Amino acid sequence: MPPVVGRIRRQATFRALSRPDGRGQMGTVAVAFSGHVPEVTNVPLVGYSIGRRHGGAVERNRLRRRLRAAVRASGPELAAGAYLVRAAPGAGELGFEELRGAVRAAARAAAAGVGGEGKRIP
Repeated sequence: MPPVVGRIRRQATFRALSRPDGRGQMGTVAVAFSGHVPEVTNVPLVGYSIGRRHGGAVERNRLRRRLRAAVRASGPELAAGAYLVRAAPGAGELGFEELRGAVRAAARAAAAGVGGEGKRIP
């Protein structure tokens, strides 16, 4: 069975995400999207940005694992391209269903924002 989502492996892909095609935010989760990916793949590529404001390494890694699971659950709905998922402080306190919903809505808004301004969902 092929993977639902892949990992960003090239620095050029992260550079492309520094000027994203679209952005979306839902509460404490923000997603940047780039449809122009130097890596050739038919699955969405995802990277994560978890700052030190979230606590020590254990807390940051726990949040990263939870975000990966939320992205995997939303994987079939994601458009092909590269996504950078960022979490603001407080994201670790969300329940998994809330986190998954925030990731899904922010990713959908980011992919829909291609060619325009990003969308913030309250």
